[in-house]
Amino acid sequence: MCAARLTMSRATRGLALAPIALILAVVTVAAQTSPPPSSLGVLVDQVLGLFPKLDGDVVEVVNDAVTLSLGRKDGLVAGIELSVYREGRELRHPRTGALLGRTEQGVGRVLVEQVFEGYATGRVTQGSDIRAGDRARVSAGKIQLTVIPMVEGVKDAVAQAAVQELVDGLTRTGRFQVASGDALVLALQQQGLQRSEILEGKGLAALAERHKIEHALVVHVKSVQKKPFMDVRLFALPGPSTLMTSGLFVPPAVRAAPKGGDFSASGQARGNQTARPQLSLLARLLTGELDSGAYSTGEGSIPLKEIAKYPFVVTSLDVAMAPADKVVRMVITDGQKVYLYRLVERALEPEWTWAADASAGVFSVQLADLDDDGVLEVVVNRYHPNPGIRVKSTILVTRNGKPVPTGGDSAQILIAMDVNGDGVKKTLWGQDFAQAGFYKKGQVERLVLRNGALVSDARVPVPSEFRATGATVSNIGGKDALRSVAYIDEHNRIRVSVAAQELWRSSSPVGGGGVKLPVDTQIERGGRTYIYHSEANPVAIDLDGDGIEEIVVVQNQVPGRMAVVFKGPAGFRFQSVNSGFEGTITGLGAIPGDPTPSLVVAVTRFYGLLTNAGETQIIMTIPE
Repeated sequence: MCAARLTMSRATRGLALAPIALILAVVTVAAQTSPPPSSLGVLVDQVLGLFPKLDGDVVEVVNDAVTLSLGRKDGLVAGIELSVYREGRELRHPRTGALLGRTEQGVGRVLVEQVFEGYATGRVTQGSDIRAGDRARVSAGKIQLTVIPMVEGVKDAVAQAAVQELVDGLTRTGRFQVASGDALVLALQQQGLQRSEILEGKGLAALAERHKIEHALVVHVKSVQKKPFMDVRLFALPGPSTLMTSGLFVPPAVRAAPKGGDFSASGQARGNQTARPQLSLLARLLTGELDSGAYSTGEGSIPLKEIAKYPFVVTSLDVAMAPADKVVRMVITDGQKVYLYRLVERALEPEWTWAADASAGVFSVQLADLDDDGVLEVVVNRYHPNPGIRVKSTILVTRNGKPVPTGGDSAQILIAMDVNGDGVKKTLWGQDFAQAGFYKKGQVERLVLRNGALVSDARVPVPSEFRATGATVSNIGGKDALRSVAYIDEHNRIRVSVAAQELWRSSSPVGGGGVKLPVDTQIERGGRTYIYHSEANPVAIDLDGDGIEEIVVVQNQVPGRMAVVFKGPAGFRFQSVNSGFEGTITGLGAIPGDPTPSLVVAVTRFYGLLTNAGETQIIMTIPE
């Protein structure tokens, strides 16, 4: 199978700085099996070599000159920029007394200039309070890398293929989380900056804080000696500090994608249909940005509206349109209470509030029509670490305008699914609790309400890694294909499967931001507490009006980020979306619309040492 090639957005094709948004942060099965051409592989190695996993001490500081305890023996090379932090007080578990670590305070950055066997020297590039005894490191986690592509005098398809090969190579290292910088290209162009100025890093510092950019890889694809050439610069931000300058001719092995490809996000004509303008929500997510601070309606951005703000953490959210009255409803929870609202004209109207008893806390809520009467029920998952309680889930129905529990207290984790594609979740699955792993592997049942009780109706074939959290059902495989289950596994990868057969999984992590679910065990001497997490459910929604659903999933490894999974002619695609939300996404929902649907997002800003307190905005995208 050859590496996939993506079609450039028609809405942005022809700009002086032609964007290549769809190729960034894309992961394909093919890309995992074919390495980049050798010269591009060298470039990947150059970038990789600037981010070894290091952690050492600041030995001495004289003015802005710094001596570090790291050297060649540690893999350090000149040109690397280290983050400097100061350790504070110890953090101990309040019950066990176990040392969890120390508080940290970021104090600046140091650019390494000379490297010796056992130590190195450099200069301060950020911060004014760095002193001996501080620590300096390159994070062992994934490095956030934003790729900013520019094209001049080279065919879009060739440039697209070349940058995709580079991005695939960087992703394959497992060291980088790559994001699209197309929004930055447009912003810099609007400032009147030339390509040569952007290649020097001008204008990047001003955008770095707003877009949460740590490192920018500027790739200028141009014609040199009548051949496509890549001029590449790597910057650490907000400096910007130049970490690397490199260039190479595009290897002959890099070929442009064949024309005529059709995929859900392409916006090309289908059959004899007229080509649709590239103004769908999918196109805007992949090529534009959301701006929760300014609620911008400018080109390349998505209009947003804050519809609610709460002085507490919203730990779960769901949105659905009731089949009977066609009114959209939203349900949220703060872990203790469940709140149901009507969403009318982009404003919330309270319908009822249900307070759970103190025996268990709520960790997820969903809207579903389980009895097919057109009225929505609320599926509530509850949990307490006490071995005598554990999972205690229930169903809430609305009677005379008030919530009434029904179905009894279930010992299973419940999840509602739209298995038939009705646009509302009508099928309930239940998964047994397991002390090791929380979710019992491969054990899922279809449940029905009979005479006020939840009873098992049939076994559900699912992969053994399936968990009844962070999951949805869609027709992402195509209109005529079997509906697929997409779920977040224990390693925070999103997987797509039909029955028990896996079709695809991401190599980039997703999820995060869910409720902590502690499980106490007595396996080890003195006992031990294992922490598991719930996940916000992905949303399956047709974002571009072609009848095929895409999957939107939170990606809180970078707070506030989302990702879109869609299918092209060469397989499943994954792209990160820089939402611009200032906080952690703790809930995600969608409202179908013709022609444009709306996303509803719970964005929480945590505060406090244990990050168990905060405030939450409910923000929705506005159709144009």
